[in-house]
Amino acid sequence: MGVGDSHPVHLHLLDLPLDLQMAILDFIPLQDLPQLSRSCSQVNELVGTFLEHKVTVKMLTCWDSFNTTNTGLLTEMEQLVAHIRKKEDIVTRLDMYRLVHVRPVRLGQAVRVKCGEQRISGNYRMGWSHPDFVNFGWDEKLGRKVVKLDKVRWLQLAYTWPRVEVGRYQVEVRMRLEKNFTWPHTKDQPTVWTVKSQGEEGEENSVVEVDREWWKHIWKKREVPVGGLVVEKEAVYKWVRVVFPLVEVVREGAVTVGVKDTKCTLWKGGLSFDFSELRRVA
Repeated sequence: MGVGDSHPVHLHLLDLPLDLQMAILDFIPLQDLPQLSRSCSQVNELVGTFLEHKVTVKMLTCWDSFNTTNTGLLTEMEQLVAHIRKKEDIVTRLDMYRLVHVRPVRLGQAVRVKCGEQRISGNYRMGWSHPDFVNFGWDEKLGRKVVKLDKVRWLQLAYTWPRVEVGRYQVEVRMRLEKNFTWPHTKDQPTVWTVKSQGEEGEENSVVEVDREWWKHIWKKREVPVGGLVVEKEAVYKWVRVVFPLVEVVREGAVTVGVKDTKCTLWKGGLSFDFSELRRVA
């Protein structure tokens, strides 16, 4: 039979070796797996096997360590799997979905601090917070207080981890734009995000300035342009993570994260801050 007479071979996912099936499922977004699992009973079983394969001993160990270190500062999704400490605690497939979603291995060496413990200035005259405008309000879904900036003219938030070991770190701030969000800035009035760390020749500063368009993209739920900061959106709960470039700590010492907005003196507000996170990556 000649080449022209050959027929194409159609392979189904289930015809492939198991290791290839697992590799393919790794490329499918987690939120799409439930829909895939409804295609047939065999694929449903395969998705279950994939999730069991993802929930490793390392994942559970990292999750237990993170959970213990950051009790009281879990996100809404993390709280749903806070009861899981060992494999026997996983009762349903939904537990597996949620646990894989929060990426415990990534969180393993993360230390969080609530913004209520940070230095906050929501200033309107001389640089001190005013109780009418800076509130430590209760968030019902989180079950804890968060910083709520309803109406301020100047803003400065900072926190310092005093003794950070040598290594590479990721710094994040969790915030949310509320329904009353107002940002009346001009193009030349940026917000300044900074991370200070210990370099070879003393303190090093990583500074990223963002303009009103950056805020507008978050407010309108658009894709934020790639720049010095990465914005990770939590679609269900409307919080976003502001992720800084990796920080290299070459000498043990303090690491400080901060956000400052003082160029625009018009009233701004409608912002909530939950926590800052320092996570070792190497």
